[in-house]
Amino acid sequence: MSPLKIENPCVLCGCESSLMCQRCLEPYCNAICQRKDWQKHKYYCTPMPSLVKLNGEVKKPIAEEQSLSKPNSIKKRESDVPNPTVDSKDIKSLSENAEKPLSKAWRDPFLPPGDDFFEARVTFMEKEGPFWVVAATHVESLERLMDNMMKAMNSQKLKRAELVEVDTLVAIEMDNKIHRGNVLTVDEMGKRAEIRMIDNGAVVTIQFKDIYSALFRMSDVKAFAFRVKQPTTTGVQTNKNLTLRFVSHKTSEGLYNVQMKPKLTIPLNLPIELLKVNPELNIVRVFKNDFARSEPESILVQLKVLDNINQDLNEILTKRAQPCNGPFPDEKCTFFVAARTKDGFRRVFLLDHLEFPTPTFLVYEMDEGKISLCNEVCRIPSQLLGLPMRVFSIMPNEPIYKGLKEDGCGDEQLSVKFKQDIPASKDKIRTLNASLLANGKPIGLVRLNSFLGQVSDLGHKFWRNAIKNEDLVYITHVVNYSEVYISSKDTLRYANIFNRLESKCKPFKETTDIPEGCIVLVTCPILGIFRGEILNVKNGMFTVENVDTGSSHTVHLKALRMACRFLENLPVSLMRVKLKTVRDIPEAAVPVNSGAIRLLNEHSAQQDIFSLDMPISNLAVDLLSRSSDQTSLVGRILPIMFTSANPPDAPPTPAKPTAQPSSVAPQPVLLEPARALPPLPPSPPGSPDRLYSVDARQLLELSTASVLETKPFERYYYADLVKHLVPVGEDIEVICLGACNMSKTGYITACFFQNEKVAENFQGLLSLVAHHGTCAHNSVTTYLPGVGELCLAIYSLDNCWYRGVCLENDHKTTKILYCDFGNVEHVPSENLKPIPNDALHPVYATKCYIDGFDKTKDFTALEEYLSHPIKLKCRVRNGPETDSRIITIPNMDKILAQVEV
Repeated sequence: MSPLKIENPCVLCGCESSLMCQRCLEPYCNAICQRKDWQKHKYYCTPMPSLVKLNGEVKKPIAEEQSLSKPNSIKKRESDVPNPTVDSKDIKSLSENAEKPLSKAWRDPFLPPGDDFFEARVTFMEKEGPFWVVAATHVESLERLMDNMMKAMNSQKLKRAELVEVDTLVAIEMDNKIHRGNVLTVDEMGKRAEIRMIDNGAVVTIQFKDIYSALFRMSDVKAFAFRVKQPTTTGVQTNKNLTLRFVSHKTSEGLYNVQMKPKLTIPLNLPIELLKVNPELNIVRVFKNDFARSEPESILVQLKVLDNINQDLNEILTKRAQPCNGPFPDEKCTFFVAARTKDGFRRVFLLDHLEFPTPTFLVYEMDEGKISLCNEVCRIPSQLLGLPMRVFSIMPNEPIYKGLKEDGCGDEQLSVKFKQDIPASKDKIRTLNASLLANGKPIGLVRLNSFLGQVSDLGHKFWRNAIKNEDLVYITHVVNYSEVYISSKDTLRYANIFNRLESKCKPFKETTDIPEGCIVLVTCPILGIFRGEILNVKNGMFTVENVDTGSSHTVHLKALRMACRFLENLPVSLMRVKLKTVRDIPEAAVPVNSGAIRLLNEHSAQQDIFSLDMPISNLAVDLLSRSSDQTSLVGRILPIMFTSANPPDAPPTPAKPTAQPSSVAPQPVLLEPARALPPLPPSPPGSPDRLYSVDARQLLELSTASVLETKPFERYYYADLVKHLVPVGEDIEVICLGACNMSKTGYITACFFQNEKVAENFQGLLSLVAHHGTCAHNSVTTYLPGVGELCLAIYSLDNCWYRGVCLENDHKTTKILYCDFGNVEHVPSENLKPIPNDALHPVYATKCYIDGFDKTKDFTALEEYLSHPIKLKCRVRNGPETDSRIITIPNMDKILAQVEV
């Protein structure tokens, strides 16, 4: 008795099946068999779809039929079907023209346009020398075509070939994939044929049973692979990408002669041949000998030739720059790019980078000999890759640089002369002995070294940038009435960088022995985040010097983190100076609470910017204001030197919020949040409560007695406010406040209200703040908030008053963070007011990073979606920064595809 024939057997176990794969229609008896078959099945049907009922013939999946029956159901997107064909056609387009005569387009290959170099992937190498390639721009299209041919076979659109003829187009099955092939020879006796895969180039022998008749759409697409040849196959491997260029038309052998582009890079060796012809050098930087720190003497020198590199680089990249989007290496390696610095494009060596939320790069300018911060990098043009680095280092055998000046300011004409014969392998020499000459006369023996930007390679701990006369500076720390620390204005951005380095620098283990002199990142909730150097350790507490301000603090091990390359190589611009005239006043004649100290502390706390007046002798300096009359700081100190300042009161504490006035009619922000919110620019780069330390805040309290203020008022600080952040959890209802520039920054500003009563109170706060702003009774003449201080400020786009916190000020404009919405803008001083104590309500605005954000992709659709008043139920996690969150937005893929959700 013959066994019963099963009409639709399971592809795995052979049992009768009542289910099938929703996408490729493979029959299965149950979900267990589908999972067991997934290792083979996933290559042409991924991700794993759900199972639907099998009715004996191909029908639409049940889920799709149900969605069509519902009037308001969400339509299935075409992008849910993976890998569309080259021209975005589906399987139907492969089969609907099956009866038409086949096109002859498949006989001609896709060739890259023009005569320039193009990227190509090697698909097959012949034994004699020629090899087959596919243009890199067509690789994705080829994969889509093959995937759709496999779907056509699974849906029984491909039929086995009844007659296999020479020089015809067929479809063959190999390695669980469908390929297009051209029949070369036919063996009728052996029932097989030799076929060249036209999209690969390989010749294979296939049995007739694995050969299928081609469909019209398969013949309508040109061949992706074409045959090329070059004088040598060195460096050619299958699946390797090459940069090629055509050097001839198609030959009689059916191939194209090509030229491979050489992979150029920046030479790391010393430019010996150039130094033999042009030995003259410029002094770029002098690293002086410091016996206390055991730092040797060394200088950076620059070739006088090749001075056209920067000009050529800017001319090329201004017209067309090829972006370099990474991935950038986290480990120490030689990685060269072109960076847009404040002086234009420069060839640089990448020291380290910060990726999130916006890219920031720390680079060494190899032709200028300095370290810079930038936000944009691109590829170095090929014509400038083979040129050597113009700057290298010189290490003396004995101190010989006394009196030499940087940047060519000295009278010496420096040059080098080699004392020994150069080895034949001079292209690999990175260190060499030579004689240094000044004005043609030998002044000592030196050792030349290639320098790649890390100051530790020179035996120094920090890259110290000298402060010069007329540079813009601010007071970082007050030692006494006549001596202060000053730093360059450029270091004001370091506070934001240190905040971002918190997640990059790993904490020390409890058992770690941290030696004195170690560079660390200090993360203290009271002192803030700063870069420090360990001075000493006593009883488990560490005395740390802030290397960017000059102040010292004692912290616990838990507040210390390991340094990274970014922290170690970030330049230090710090100088301890004495104020002229004031330094000559005896200490005994100056009161302990002198008004001079109060004034200096006030300027230090507010980070006021001065112009440095430093004589050539550098014995004593003065600080000039940036106003038109350039008022002297010393001139302001002398009249109040011998007067006592009022003893500072205890730091004010925020008063408890008072009840809302009955006349205010709040509107629930949960119902209409857009009416109360202004148009939102991007959120600030970091959390403002870390921008100042306790010391700076206490110093700022001394300024409350300023004679310029005509009305008494109290100062309040952002750090004292209660923050009601978006809670962590699943299905948290988040209200989006603003998403401007989200497609670049990766974060939005959002809030969470526990109930409508809380939202009404918040709306009432906005009305109260607007009322205080429009009143004239609380105006203070020449009011200027300190860093971290709360105030009232006018937002320029709607001319309304909101709560703000001062991020920085320069007397003319103040950088304000609108703490209830996340906006940041510069506000004129006349549009600022002190904040009253009844406006000290909690802050609800939270900086929220978007889970799954990728800067290389286009997130404009999501930004537009979030720009409208909207509430989202999201998964919320702790964010990478203080007081920040990471949210997972549901249906983000549909939003990005601009499909109705």
